[in-house]
Amino acid sequence: MSTRSTLRVSDVFVLKDSESARSEIRQFLLALACLAFVLAALGAGQVGADAFAKDIILVFCGAWCANQLIRGTDIFKSQIICVLQAYFIGVLCCAVLLFGVGWMVFLPQEYENLGHALLLAATFTTNVGQVFFPVETGMRFDGLFDHLWLLALIAQCGVILSVLFWLFSANSLRLLFVLGSISIVSLILTLIDAPMVQQLPIGGLWAFLFGALPFIITHRFRVLEFAALIGVINILAGVLAISAFGDTLVSRAIVALGLSFLYLGSRSRTSQPEMTDLRRRWFGMVLHTFLWAVPLLKLNTALSISGHEKLDLVLLVIPCLLFAIFSWSVWQHIEQRTGTNKLVISGAVATVLFVNGMISLMTHGLQWRFPDGAQAYLHALHSDAPSTRCPRETDGPLAGLEVCRLGPDGPPKVLVWGDHQLDAISIGYAEAARRAAVPTLLIARTDCVPLGDLQSRFPAGSSVSGQECDRQSAQVLQALPHLTSVRQVTLVADWAYYLDVPKIELFTEAKVRIGPLDGSPMDISRQADYVESAAKNTLQTLSDRGVRVSVLRQVPSHPSFDAEMAARSSLPGAGLYMGMPKISTTVAVSDVTQRHATMDDLFRSFAATGQMTYVDTWGAFCSSTRCDVRGGLSSDYITSTRLSPSGALSLAKILADDLKRATTHAPYRRNLDS
Repeated sequence: MSTRSTLRVSDVFVLKDSESARSEIRQFLLALACLAFVLAALGAGQVGADAFAKDIILVFCGAWCANQLIRGTDIFKSQIICVLQAYFIGVLCCAVLLFGVGWMVFLPQEYENLGHALLLAATFTTNVGQVFFPVETGMRFDGLFDHLWLLALIAQCGVILSVLFWLFSANSLRLLFVLGSISIVSLILTLIDAPMVQQLPIGGLWAFLFGALPFIITHRFRVLEFAALIGVINILAGVLAISAFGDTLVSRAIVALGLSFLYLGSRSRTSQPEMTDLRRRWFGMVLHTFLWAVPLLKLNTALSISGHEKLDLVLLVIPCLLFAIFSWSVWQHIEQRTGTNKLVISGAVATVLFVNGMISLMTHGLQWRFPDGAQAYLHALHSDAPSTRCPRETDGPLAGLEVCRLGPDGPPKVLVWGDHQLDAISIGYAEAARRAAVPTLLIARTDCVPLGDLQSRFPAGSSVSGQECDRQSAQVLQALPHLTSVRQVTLVADWAYYLDVPKIELFTEAKVRIGPLDGSPMDISRQADYVESAAKNTLQTLSDRGVRVSVLRQVPSHPSFDAEMAARSSLPGAGLYMGMPKISTTVAVSDVTQRHATMDDLFRSFAATGQMTYVDTWGAFCSSTRCDVRGGLSSDYITSTRLSPSGALSLAKILADDLKRATTHAPYRRNLDS
């Protein structure tokens, strides 16, 4: 008669101390480490994925570093040199490909940014550069080596651990106390959600030291035989804590400590040189795959001009593995050569990376690669920035708004109010105010229509709120009666953007939706009606207050032009871009007139009744038959509707003539209570 075997609860927590059990734990940890590297490379952007990946990688690297330190100085030195050699050779192979591709498709600024990234990668300071010297130009090929901040953090934590180990290794208890104290302080500082804490050893050191502590504890206390069991218990406790309380810092710390003990318990009890070499080769493959993953992904994304968000990541796996195998093979060939000084090789490769980075920076991105015709567009792109930084008013009716004071000193006679179009031509207004000798106030905010009685709704993900635009509009209109010296108000805006005029931009942008303030439902199909009603009410309000009103006619649009695309299309590798649009630098006057008919008819109807003056800007860019994007050595346009500084200066005479009219206008003021 068969007997039924009984299962006791205590059997669940019994782990066999055998080589096969340790091998299974190592396989589990290897899979976990690979998942962490995948999340660090491709899952970046999600806070949970980033924290999970960073913690796991730092724990394993801290445990490995402590293990090598305990084994002795000579072994630690040889292992570190091997890691450095694998890292530098992988980065060098990536840099060779990126420099080759960059020669064909990178703009000068992107080439300079690549050189800057190589300087940081060669000195293990990528995280320091991202925190204190960020490169945020918004170019397509920026950030190709941004993922190396994690490896830089690991190297910095390794240096800190090594110094502390060599200083306090004579007294194990003191070493444990110092490492534990620093870990707790770093863990507490992680609560500060700031890049300086999260990307530097200030907040990343705790996970690294948590990985190192169990290895150092084993030299003082008898815990090695219970390490796997302690690891399992800690991981289960951490998972339960996450399930009960969420992704808290204490839960992450418990899981990190559990992984460290599990890693300690999985170590083989006997020395196996062949297995050590095998693990070293696998480590090199994982490292090189990580080095290649992000640059290839960003290259694929940047070369797609069509703007499709969905990418077939499966197709990137094959080239990523091929390039990783190639760079890994180069490293293995050099690493297995006898009679060579590996430290000298690593230093030479690091020097090559550093020198290449310096060359990219000092040659201004090899701008001479571009033909003479493309230099005009590059000049416009380099000057693509708000020309005037307006200080914030601290008192008066305009307190809290960013206001520029242009022209001579004295009470302002003109208020120029607008959006991003005004921001783009502010340098033209500065020159016009100087020529006309008219004190002028300038107020501009991106995507904020300069009209009252409207509410704005920005697209999801926008960094600003539509309520900020609504408050600014109300404050400007309420402040005008108190600005008694102002005789003229000029409105400047991207009217086609708010009127939803179709096919006016080369690349479509998320629209700002506008509606009335009366509480009625917002109807997208009636946006033009809302703008017309708000313009009528605003003009009537300004006229009642006795000020002269002028509206600047929007510059002629070029729906098939973009300075960046025009520059890229002149590169030798322009064929590598997917969906490169056809660029046109001229447009027929009849076509642009028909396209601008909606906004022109609206404001000309108000001008016909004497409520405002419609200031024509087309004479600076158009002949009798066509309009051009270039009027000299630089492009006057940056995008289809946005002017460059040279284009803004082309308007200086027209703007000055409009400002001078304020000096001959005799305002009348009604009582504030009327």
